[in-house]
Amino acid sequence: MPTKILIPLFLLFSLQVTAQEIPSGSCGLLMTYDAAGNRIKREYYCNNGSNRIANPELAKQEEAASAGFEEVDALYPNPTTGKFYITFSKAIDNATIQVLDVNGKVVQRVKGSGTRLEFDLSNYPSGTYFISINTNGIIINKKIIRAK
Repeated sequence: MPTKILIPLFLLFSLQVTAQEIPSGSCGLLMTYDAAGNRIKREYYCNNGSNRIANPELAKQEEAASAGFEEVDALYPNPTTGKFYITFSKAIDNATIQVLDVNGKVVQRVKGSGTRLEFDLSNYPSGTYFISINTNGIIINKKIIRAK
């Protein structure tokens, strides 16, 4: 009788432990959560099969790849009726943010700093818009839909 209970518990525990395991030779996001289920950390991680990087050139490449990791945490609400917000996982400093229409015309251009920026498309027609964020030479592109 106890083995009938232990086997499903063991299987459930092993699934939870390996849920965020990144396969060897690939890269991905690794999320860390606190006891309440709130995300407290998000990292870009490359699993090269070991915990240390023996080749210094590979270490530099991995460091450069993680430095270019997208810092946008959320763009909401999407679709929007006008106002929308962009939150960043790390504070940005003096970034250039452009809002472009589908034809590539810049409809808004601002310089921004901090972890949360607010935009307003209320005076523009409904449709698809693109957000281009240039921070420290890293360009991040996002899409937002302006609904009626």
